[in-house]
Amino acid sequence: MITSLNVVFPEKCGKIRGFFNRLRGDKVCVEIKRARGVSVKQLTYICRREKVNLNKIDRAIGNQRTRLLCCEEMTFPNNSGYKRFYSPFFSARLCTNMALFTLSKFDAPERLTVGIYDPDAQCTDLVSFVLKYTGNACIITDNEDVFYDELNTIAEETGACAVVTHHREQLSNCDLVIAPFEIEENLPVRNDAVILTNGRPKENIKGFVYFRYCFKMPNGFALLRPEGLSEEYFCSALYTLGSQYELGSIVPDLCRNDTEAQTVKSLCSYLARFA
Repeated sequence: MITSLNVVFPEKCGKIRGFFNRLRGDKVCVEIKRARGVSVKQLTYICRREKVNLNKIDRAIGNQRTRLLCCEEMTFPNNSGYKRFYSPFFSARLCTNMALFTLSKFDAPERLTVGIYDPDAQCTDLVSFVLKYTGNACIITDNEDVFYDELNTIAEETGACAVVTHHREQLSNCDLVIAPFEIEENLPVRNDAVILTNGRPKENIKGFVYFRYCFKMPNGFALLRPEGLSEEYFCSALYTLGSQYELGSIVPDLCRNDTEAQTVKSLCSYLARFA
């Protein structure tokens, strides 16, 4: 069971009406939706007072309190036992799928230098897919041994190889950088490089950085999405909590940042300058 929480504050009204609203007390509405083998419990808390009383929803939420779907702005007291659900793994798949599909549609991917930025070695399987398109690949990681094991297997099977290093400076040679997880440091990328990543980087970095992904939700799942939650966030919950792993094959229609968006076609058009 996936559980979401939405808090609604009634519109401001006169003193008399506001007084009677407070007398009525808060209200919790529960709706359960099911589709494609997934159940989503949607709680709407109508807060007629100044503060949300978690005791009113605790029983309805039960053991889901540590992985509760809610908007990004919602916070909980540190000692409440409540925690907003977050997982980076679905968004990481969107990032890598966008990158790989772009390489597959590019006329001469072997002419591109592709960087994989994965400090914690969480996406070692990405290397074999990238090496299908280009032999000019550079892996930046703090866990080099993990990638060496992966590359030894790849070399035995296909003969392909890649550079593995912890030196971030190597990224300055890359035309396209794939960073499946959030970038937490300033990276020495070129001004004209394309960077596909997961979530807004914590540091301002050069290049054309895209960190949001737009896609069409499969039929059925869209009907389950609670109001106020983005498609990407909700699908992350379906993927992680609901074991809907087929969502991991989605290729986004667009990648974007705060000011512009790119399709696979437009990315290919831009990257052609490096080929």
